[in-house]
Amino acid sequence: MSQVKHLNRNLFLYLPYLLFFLVSFIYFGFFGDYIGFFQEKSSLFVFSREYLVQHLSKPGSPLIYAGKLLTAFFYYPAAGSLLLSSILCLTAYLISRIISLLSSRDSLFIPLITGTVLFYLQTNYQYMIYNSLALLLQAGFFWFTVKYMKGWLPVFLAPLWYFITGGFAGIYLIMYILYLALFLKKRGLPRIICLVVLAFIVIFLSKEFLFFQPLRSLIIFPWSVNDIGGQFKLFIPVAGFISFLPAYARVSIKLPERVRIPESFRKIIPVFIPLMMLIIFAYAKYDLQNRQYFKVEKMFYQGRYDEVIAFNTKYPSNNMLTIFLNNIALCETGKLNDMLFHFRQSPDGQTLFLKWEMLGEILKRGGWFYYTVGMINEANRWAFENMVMKGHSPEGLKMLIRTELINGNYSMTEKYIAVLRKSLFYKSDAQEFGKFLFNDLAVEADPELGKKRRIKTESDFFVVTDDPYYNVDQLLSSGKGNRNAMEYKLAFLMITENYEGIAEELPYLERYGYRNIPVHVEEAVMVYSLMLKGKQPETGNLSISPQTVTRFNQFLQTFQLFNNDRKAAEPSLRQRFGNTFWYYAFYR
Repeated sequence: MSQVKHLNRNLFLYLPYLLFFLVSFIYFGFFGDYIGFFQEKSSLFVFSREYLVQHLSKPGSPLIYAGKLLTAFFYYPAAGSLLLSSILCLTAYLISRIISLLSSRDSLFIPLITGTVLFYLQTNYQYMIYNSLALLLQAGFFWFTVKYMKGWLPVFLAPLWYFITGGFAGIYLIMYILYLALFLKKRGLPRIICLVVLAFIVIFLSKEFLFFQPLRSLIIFPWSVNDIGGQFKLFIPVAGFISFLPAYARVSIKLPERVRIPESFRKIIPVFIPLMMLIIFAYAKYDLQNRQYFKVEKMFYQGRYDEVIAFNTKYPSNNMLTIFLNNIALCETGKLNDMLFHFRQSPDGQTLFLKWEMLGEILKRGGWFYYTVGMINEANRWAFENMVMKGHSPEGLKMLIRTELINGNYSMTEKYIAVLRKSLFYKSDAQEFGKFLFNDLAVEADPELGKKRRIKTESDFFVVTDDPYYNVDQLLSSGKGNRNAMEYKLAFLMITENYEGIAEELPYLERYGYRNIPVHVEEAVMVYSLMLKGKQPETGNLSISPQTVTRFNQFLQTFQLFNNDRKAAEPSLRQRFGNTFWYYAFYR
């Protein structure tokens, strides 16, 4: 009989955490997998002495080091989901163990609610894993302290714990001081005084003699508003709640005797409510737009440009970065001006070019435009500046390697490849890049690198980061027949409805390898001809296709059916011609 009770008790204690883990694992593995993808691509963990020393520079740096190590395993979505779910579940479980240890009673509601709120925080893709890891470590170290460490040992270890976890150690400090005050009372007072004095001494020595960091940084680092996804109003109360766990463990709420709740309800409700909240949060925080964007980004980084285009055709997006990457994919496959208006475009050109920005996500991605059009030095500059600002990232480092290979700077390339070789999951990429070292013939024979080397600009000119169109114009003036650059120039001329500019380029298209006028350019020419009262601009040896002429006549006829009323004609024109320059020019 006692064995059955023991089994039932274990089932009651552990099954809720298993269910919590399963819901979390399914979410991060199958719906929120983009969270792990973003974080894995944001940093590159490197096994090297220099990298380790870099993360011993100030209190809290070892925590960042551990977080980046775990993040590296997000390379595999299942591993990322397993790690995230395990950290959240273990944190909730440790909170229950702390309450049980201090109050001698089992608790499920508070731990599971706390775990559910932490899950909510983690569903923001910018909430970095080291934050969850930090909370887990504070709870775990406090539990270990109370259960196994006696006397003054925790006091002596406090400075080391501060060095490892930085400002997050304040959570442990509050927990331990409250424990000493509430449970040891007068016997704990000397240790409380010593802890407080020691904290001031450690901060002072760190500021003046050891790390030479600003006081604010020493107190809060590595806590960062950006790295919690801007969730300040929720994260601080959660951290505060965990800090005051010893005080909550002293509180015992008893219902009046007249209130009778069946035992089965008393067992089910504390589990049912948090788990239902967990499922509701998982549903509410599922962000389809973010998931689709990061899926596009993943295919883009893998060079699967046709799949990027097909995906965006099936799932149209209004996200500027999605369309920016899609336009690069169109250009790399020679379809930019045949399919440009199959996707929503920004009239100011922001879906074609990204303007320089140091703080956001633009710097990480904007260099791809310059890489595509052959401005290799500028692409290198964007990747290098991003590395300086945020450290190495997998795709940033690979961009540096590509651009240095194209430029023939093999000594610098060798250094970058050496860094990539020390990563966990990019050794094969390093090996592939290594085949091109000091081998011009191999670079020139490569379908990607060779093409970029052939079109890259050799002439120097001042790059205007706020006016990429100017840069394209300067690039074309080199006379290298850079078709990708011409594609972007034509696209921008159409987006801004610069008909005269389009007409000026028509006679020269053959120089850039065109055998036919791109579809959207033909459509723009038809509009310009109408503006010129039927006079067609010079097109060289190329001509407007009969199919485009027929479609334009059908467009005009449809418009006339509605008595030239733009508003009334819009639904019909969108249905038949929504992916044309004509519709864009009429309704942008």
